[in-house]
Amino acid sequence: MPVEVIVAGLPRSGTLSMCEALTQLGYHKSMHMAKLIVNPTQMAVWTEIYGKHLEKTWTSHDWRQMFNQQFPEYIAVTDAPFCDFAVEIAQAYPEAKVPEMQN
Repeated sequence: MPVEVIVAGLPRSGTLSMCEALTQLGYHKSMHMAKLIVNPTQMAVWTEIYGKHLEKTWTSHDWRQMFNQQFPEYIAVTDAPFCDFAVEIAQAYPEAKVPEMQN
């Protein structure tokens, strides 16, 4: 399932409220750091993602393939670590909406 909403906002800028609002709007598979942190498997995946990002070898196709493989059920992403890669994720999913959160 492709990512439909990428919330570009740092932690503590209303991203949890946005995640809850997205759920109420029908984006029932929304990811936020609060959900991610309780899953050690996903934390290991993000460690690898940060490493690949630092190598600067991934293309938009690589990002999309990784997201489709690692997070197939999520259609909306908010907060960290997603905000660290908002540009890359948006390039991989050009059809996604990208609201910006500011505090």
